[in-house]
Amino acid sequence: MASVIREKIDMQILNGIADLVRVLDDKENVVFVNEAMEKALGYDRENGICYIDESVFNPEITRRALNEGIVIQRQETVMGQIYSVKCSPILGDEGKITGVVEVFRNVTVERKLQREILDKNREMTDETLAASKIQKTVLPPKGFLKNLKIDYFFRPSNILSGDMFDVFEINKDNIAIYIADSVGHGFAASMVTMFIKSLIRTLTKDVLLSPVRTLKSLSGRFKLLKLNIENYFTCFYGVFNVKKGIFSYANAGHQPLPIKVSYDIENLEAEGFPISGFLKNFDYQEKTVKCYSGDKILFMTDGITEAKNMEGEVYGKDRVIEILRENDIDEIKILKEDIRSFMNVGQVDDMSAVLISMW
Repeated sequence: MASVIREKIDMQILNGIADLVRVLDDKENVVFVNEAMEKALGYDRENGICYIDESVFNPEITRRALNEGIVIQRQETVMGQIYSVKCSPILGDEGKITGVVEVFRNVTVERKLQREILDKNREMTDETLAASKIQKTVLPPKGFLKNLKIDYFFRPSNILSGDMFDVFEINKDNIAIYIADSVGHGFAASMVTMFIKSLIRTLTKDVLLSPVRTLKSLSGRFKLLKLNIENYFTCFYGVFNVKKGIFSYANAGHQPLPIKVSYDIENLEAEGFPISGFLKNFDYQEKTVKCYSGDKILFMTDGITEAKNMEGEVYGKDRVIEILRENDIDEIKILKEDIRSFMNVGQVDDMSAVLISMW
């Protein structure tokens, strides 16, 4: 049988292969071992004994290839090394199976790298989930702050978000409100948002009372980070005076513009470029608007207005305005459900919406 097998296989070619190769006849006897296998694992040519026997791995795979005539691939550990083993039947005359060729490819290094990558991915996933939990924890509480009612939804496109917003008390008469959107998604964008959150909270009250000074402080400190040109963010910052009912604000390139709903609809416009480490210093424009009991202002990121359905249609701003006009309670809940119903494809951008209602 060995001679029949040798007629079907060029043993000289097998000797030139870097992988370990052995040939077995239909009785499971080893009839050939190439030089690579002999050097790596040993072979007694005089007695025709291969040191890879049943004590090393289960021969059932070889028997299946012999009996069923199918190619089978498996993984084996031999002498501390991991091999990917491919067992292929040898067909003789009239299609009769006369033996098998087994090719052993050493994948020890590859498997080690795979394990290291999996371990590193698991570690990064754990860290990312922890960062996500922290990011959600630092969001402002819902409910009342002075005479303002706060409601919002926050939906990252992935685990971490490039959106950030906050509502907090500056002093007994003034409340700060802002929304920011860092370019991109994921870890880098989320770190920019955490930078914004931590920096704004460390500014003095005098600075926080001025929307322009606040944005300039953000810009100046962001430049000191010396990040790449693709790292930038938009930010709309405002101060609500609860005694006077005056909302003062400035905008660093944030879109969509906040929507003020009173007896009519008003977009809160103010000129200003996004905050980047590569843009020169420039002035922001500060504006004010009078607010009355029953008024409300919705702040959003562009993940909402630019959300698309399967037909490529964008959600847009008109749908948002319609919800605000037609509903006096649960506007955020209705908006969130309407966007979910509108989108019949996966979310591709972070979504945030903050509703401030005056009481």
